[in-house]
Amino acid sequence: MDHESDSLGRVLQRLPVPEPRPGFVDRAIARATGETATRAPARGVAPAWQAWIGAALGAVVTAAAMLLFQRPQVPPEAPATGITLAVNESRNVDVLIDSERELEDATIRIALTGGIAVDGFGNERSLHWRTRLDQGRNVLSLPVVAQSPGPGRLVAVVEHGGRTRRVTIDLAVVGKPEAKS
Repeated sequence: MDHESDSLGRVLQRLPVPEPRPGFVDRAIARATGETATRAPARGVAPAWQAWIGAALGAVVTAAAMLLFQRPQVPPEAPATGITLAVNESRNVDVLIDSERELEDATIRIALTGGIAVDGFGNERSLHWRTRLDQGRNVLSLPVVAQSPGPGRLVAVVEHGGRTRRVTIDLAVVGKPEAKS
């Protein structure tokens, strides 16, 4: 048996010894003495500052893509339209409310700003009532009177079943108020 182990030792001595990996000796000594080894940087791995720059660049590209491709969630609103009135002029302003289905017990709220009012309601700035709306086109005709020059706005809000639809009409009042005698 001694002879067999002796020949195995000779064979092993003749084999080429591979070179150790970079930092092997330092790691082996550090492990043997209980110290922390300083690792040699791995090949193909970016330094920390390059990784942070890459992550920041990726975040910027992601944010830009989200802004470009994501549609904002805006409640349905009819486009604003404009009407010009002279001071003291009274005119019926039609508000179109298009409903997908019949709405029983819907609430309609009217809000007014600027120098306009609903004729017959004095200086009331808001009105509301409950009504039934048919499926399709519903036209609400409001008698508006121009009281003083400047911009104004009529906002009609329809509420039903937790859903809201808003129609905005911009109004401009031009001219000078007539002097009362």
